[in-house]
Amino acid sequence: MFASTTTPHRLVRRVATTSTGPNVKSRKLLCGKKSEKMIASTTAPPPLVRSVKNVTTTSTGPGFKVNALGLLLGTCLLLHPANHAGALDIETAQKTWKCLLGGCRSELVRCVRDPSCAANLVCLETCSPGDLNCQVRCGDIFQNKVVEEFNTCLLSKKKCIPQSANDGSYPVPPDCALVEKFNTQDFTGTWYITSGLNPLFDLYDCQVHEFSASPHKLTGKLTWRVTTPDGGFITRNAMQNFVQKNPKRPGVLSNHDNEYLNYKDDWFIVSARLNNQPDDYVFVYYNGSNDAWDGYGGAVVYTRSSSLPKSNFPELRLAAAKVGLDFDNFKMTDNSCGPQPSLFARVHKRLFEGERALATNRNSSS
Repeated sequence: MFASTTTPHRLVRRVATTSTGPNVKSRKLLCGKKSEKMIASTTAPPPLVRSVKNVTTTSTGPGFKVNALGLLLGTCLLLHPANHAGALDIETAQKTWKCLLGGCRSELVRCVRDPSCAANLVCLETCSPGDLNCQVRCGDIFQNKVVEEFNTCLLSKKKCIPQSANDGSYPVPPDCALVEKFNTQDFTGTWYITSGLNPLFDLYDCQVHEFSASPHKLTGKLTWRVTTPDGGFITRNAMQNFVQKNPKRPGVLSNHDNEYLNYKDDWFIVSARLNNQPDDYVFVYYNGSNDAWDGYGGAVVYTRSSSLPKSNFPELRLAAAKVGLDFDNFKMTDNSCGPQPSLFARVHKRLFEGERALATNRNSSS
């Protein structure tokens, strides 16, 4: 989005997740002569089924397929909005299962037969309903076309799982909070996301984005890394297009009319310095919607430098306050983009973590 769904710049990290990221309390906008309040709920709905990457498995017999069907139903019910609200009953479960079998049978069969799709379901089953980081991480690590097809049927075509409603965590900011001028052709070349708000979407390593532009249009080739449990990484990428639809609101760029899960994202340019210098930056607040969830969002800082210049901090604090945010809640990203760790280092990391877990269990039981 900004993916899954996932940027508003990473589609892969947003399109099939319903997590809101950090809880947002009552926010006061500091623009114009009058202050306004943006009230946001602190209740975050759980993520839904997301995308997946290839994982091998040797359990492909009939028993595995039957178990996978049960696992699939269990996962879908676990992530159902009604379950998160404590209102999941037998009737709702039966309707969900009937929808899966009646409306998405072929997609369901392909999912349980596909090692990647099955691996994603197993990963999701290890997460508790409220563990958003765990659920999003499953979608980041695992991704393939089979899961996309299943998501499309489950969420868009048959709507077996209803869309999570917008809870107001990322409302549309007023015009007074946005820049009065923004030339898309000044925002071209290589840019880095060096700081972000939402840990679910904004804080990935090596976020290198290449932008090209024409009048009122912006195209981004977006690249980022997903860290794997063994300390390695998977490189992800996506292409996205944004348009200034309203000449009277140049600070609003929209990415709408997308086929996959009917996702749409909006960027709100709160502050920018575009002088073709190393300390150039663009502060982007965003929100969006797809068939899984209406109202995801966050905020990021783009810079020409791979790390955020400290000289920009005063302006960024003011920019964050305009949309009711505290820049102290933003985190820096790692854009060093180093090489893949050696196989020995990755295996050693897993062994060390396993030994540490065993030691913790022994200490807790003694």
